[in-house]
Amino acid sequence: MAVALVLVLVMLVGPATDRISRKKRLSLFVLRCATAILLLLIMCRPTLVATVTERIPGSLVLLLDNSRSMQIADSLNNASRWNALKAVLADSQEQLSELSDTWDLKIYQFDESTKPVQLTDGIANLPDEPNGPQSAIGSALEDVLTHEAHQKIVAVLLLSDGAQRAFAPHDVQPQTVVRRLAIDNIPLYTFPFGKPAFGLQSDLRIEDLLVNDVVFAETPVTVQATVSADGYTNQSHKVQLLWENTEGKMEIVDTRQVLIDSQHKRITVPLSYTPVHAGEYKISVQIDQPAGELVNSNNSQSTFVSVRKGGINILFLAGASRQGGHAGIEPRFIRSALAAHADLNVRYEMLNYSKARINLHSTLEEGAFDVFLLADVDINALDFPTWKQIALAVDKGAGLAMLGGFHSFGPGGFRDSPIAPLLPIQIGRAERQNFGEPIRQDMHVRGPLQFSPQPLGENLHPIVLFNELDINWAKLPALDGANRFERFSLKPNAQLIATSADSNSWPLLVAGAWGHGRTLAFAIDSTWHWQMEGFGDVYRRFWRQLVMWLARKDDTDSESVWVRLDGRRYQRGSHVEFLLGVSETNRNTTSAMSFDIQVELPDGSMASLQPSHRGEKLVGTFTQTTLPGDYKVLVTATNDNKLLGTAQARFTVPDLDMELDQPAAEPTLLSSLAGLTADAGGAGLAPEDLPDLLEQLKSRTQEFEEEIKQEQSLWDSWPMLFSLVGLLCCEWFLRKRWGLV
Repeated sequence: MAVALVLVLVMLVGPATDRISRKKRLSLFVLRCATAILLLLIMCRPTLVATVTERIPGSLVLLLDNSRSMQIADSLNNASRWNALKAVLADSQEQLSELSDTWDLKIYQFDESTKPVQLTDGIANLPDEPNGPQSAIGSALEDVLTHEAHQKIVAVLLLSDGAQRAFAPHDVQPQTVVRRLAIDNIPLYTFPFGKPAFGLQSDLRIEDLLVNDVVFAETPVTVQATVSADGYTNQSHKVQLLWENTEGKMEIVDTRQVLIDSQHKRITVPLSYTPVHAGEYKISVQIDQPAGELVNSNNSQSTFVSVRKGGINILFLAGASRQGGHAGIEPRFIRSALAAHADLNVRYEMLNYSKARINLHSTLEEGAFDVFLLADVDINALDFPTWKQIALAVDKGAGLAMLGGFHSFGPGGFRDSPIAPLLPIQIGRAERQNFGEPIRQDMHVRGPLQFSPQPLGENLHPIVLFNELDINWAKLPALDGANRFERFSLKPNAQLIATSADSNSWPLLVAGAWGHGRTLAFAIDSTWHWQMEGFGDVYRRFWRQLVMWLARKDDTDSESVWVRLDGRRYQRGSHVEFLLGVSETNRNTTSAMSFDIQVELPDGSMASLQPSHRGEKLVGTFTQTTLPGDYKVLVTATNDNKLLGTAQARFTVPDLDMELDQPAAEPTLLSSLAGLTADAGGAGLAPEDLPDLLEQLKSRTQEFEEEIKQEQSLWDSWPMLFSLVGLLCCEWFLRKRWGLV
């Protein structure tokens, strides 16, 4: 209003009437009125608005299962699942053609990957037979979301038998991807093909095979196979273990009979064999093929094992703290630490003195033990011949360690025993500790005591030398106490390995030798604190190296070049990683070291690899594992063109057909996936419902239309500007011409 009043006043103010004629004055008034009207129009900002309805571009996606399980003929009239799927598409051809005029029709087929299907005259070009090795439903749905990310997806129609059978990296969980569809309000419609219970054939199969990758010569090896059965109830079948001999031929080394009954469809079968020679060997477990069994590729499973030179047999004797009692805490922890290593075979005997001076002659004869561990064992636990037999074994090369305790060493009465000469310490005359008497404090050192290894020359003793572990022994938990060893009681041939860290430097671990054997006197019985207080790796390594040293099998790598696989059985398409390296001696050579890696495939072809550094480790990665069969990794190390050595390792890819071994359909999975998108309209439907669904989708075209407002501004256009400037210029020109300015 204020602006309008100002404009009116401006129009009323004009030139003096005596200077120009009435006609000229009227012309200027008209121009000024036109300018004012134009300014008022601009201030009102006039705009033309038009509303139009446009269709949103969208994709209708059909996802077709192209895996081998779709070959199974369990649909109507014994048609294969694939033929039933193609028949449903043929019946829906008219609706699909009509929908393709409205939306962008996209058809994909999937197995382990997702591929678009070409259309010819509106008809999908599908293969005659599905041959995909996997059914990666989750990965296929994820691929669809990626491919169609540029436009809206109207709906996803999944036609499949519903069984997710996929290896990494294609084993994406379908539920995860379908939840993304639900968030985006995209309905999933599923159409199952095939029967949920595949009852047309019975099947026996070796489903799993468990064995240590590294075993030891002269040590029994247990192989556990899992037999799974469909059918063949109340029948007995033969399971055999085959072991590769030194000539590369497979020999049957163990056989078991298994009875299939209705209550046990999966049976664990233990098989065993004791290898004699070190090396790498292939092993197989097979079950006989019943008459009429159609699929027999799953009747056997194979893997490889590395057999190293003999393991260590340990006789661990633990004495009770009192007559009729139980052993202390320490033996239980030591036993557990040693059991963590496949090459250490521990026979544990607890002696509670309920029977005095027992005879272990038969045990010693059977075991042929490499190491004897005595934990708080009194001399009266065993008879004299048994102690004599143990001493004789040490003289011939076995190792012996006496551990701390109230009845070890002198307190245990060993002064005049056959064991006394073996020990690296001298036992005094009056050190005996009898049962039922107060503990002699003069025979023990009270804790806490800090275990402190002592260097022998420039290095520590092999028992406490952990090359790859950066250990600060001072940070290990303190020990409760120890048997009292005086330094003057150490024998001339004794080596002091560790002492207490205090000013007294009490000897704690002393090494010696007797005949061809090694001996230890360990004054401690509380190293379990290391395990319990966060130093489990150190604890296990310490006891392993102690035993290895006693058995004269110190943990040194004798292989000039080595290769270590992280497994021996891989599924098709898996990535195989392995470590490689050289021995400590070769590692100190110049930096010009190089590795040549060749992988021999089952078909005889060779593949070359280059190792990569991962920290301080050399790692090789092999990905061409699509062929079933045995693979061999060959590593050659050179330094300045000089051969350092070679190494090899084998692994196998089982000839398992994921699609046909267990081809039962899983319609419940499809139904549950569709249910996740129920709020968006998704549903699990029968295949014959596909034409009706497409008709329903045709009626939903209005849901994919949107009104778009188109606005055209009139006040800030070029004509409006030119008009305003023209009026102002015209008035100025006339005023100038008539002498008014």
